[in-house]
Amino acid sequence: MAELVMVHGIGPEDETEEQLRTDWVRALTRTLRENGRQEQADRLHEGSASVAMAHYRSLFAPYVPQDDWDMPFPEQMALTSEAVGENIMDNIHRHASDPLDSAEAARELSELRTEIGPEQGPYAPVRLVVAMLGRLGPIARSGFAALSSTGVFHLGQVAAYLDDESVREGAIESVLSRVTGDTKAVIAHSLGTVVAYEALHRLDRPLPLLVTFGSPLGLRSVIRERLRPQPLRTPDQLKRWVNIADRDDYIVSTLRLRTLFPETDDVLERTHMVKNANGNPHAALEYLKHWETVAPLAQVL
Repeated sequence: MAELVMVHGIGPEDETEEQLRTDWVRALTRTLRENGRQEQADRLHEGSASVAMAHYRSLFAPYVPQDDWDMPFPEQMALTSEAVGENIMDNIHRHASDPLDSAEAARELSELRTEIGPEQGPYAPVRLVVAMLGRLGPIARSGFAALSSTGVFHLGQVAAYLDDESVREGAIESVLSRVTGDTKAVIAHSLGTVVAYEALHRLDRPLPLLVTFGSPLGLRSVIRERLRPQPLRTPDQLKRWVNIADRDDYIVSTLRLRTLFPETDDVLERTHMVKNANGNPHAALEYLKHWETVAPLAQVL
């Protein structure tokens, strides 16, 4: 039975459960050791602390493009993908640490709203969004690099979760099937924070800790209003929620997630800010290098 359950985000469809689990445990172990938590590091490394990865990448298989022009997801998913991409560009405009990035994002947004018209096919706008994201340096370094099937597919994974009930329920079940009475913490990245949020609302037993990082939970007009249940609130069985963000991780919807929840909510803490490597500010392994991310886990493991 897993003491620690990990929930991945968007990424390559062929990235395996064991590969993700191994990479995350290695990163956690290194950070624990670097911060004087040798005992907890040894337990993770040696396997005496059981760790599970909630893996749902296979659910996206029907939506994997065969090439840059083959978009196998329905028109509604294209529209959702476009909206997610536009929200990401707006995030860059609002909280980029570099004013030049902010200004460039504003220009791209203006161009986007001018160029997209009703005469275009349903997939043209999302391809245009991915191309614009590729011109924005920080996003390009975060995996939305060019007008390509890869970039469209990454946005499409968010759309598939929101628009395909079988994907949504399958992802939620991947979390619930691994959380048991022995589970002390769930850690989640990117889209995985959305999956974890919805899954933990169905939990029928106490959970001491949730750690989220690189979260799009508050993404305006796309995710926030479609989360379940509404209105936003922390899961009833959750005792503590720690959220971590990098200002230059533009998948992060807001740097003050706490403000989207009721004032009486004392479970979700103020967001802890970190600075990831410039080359990939959204990467899960970058977040796991920071003591701010790992310290809450060290307290419960």
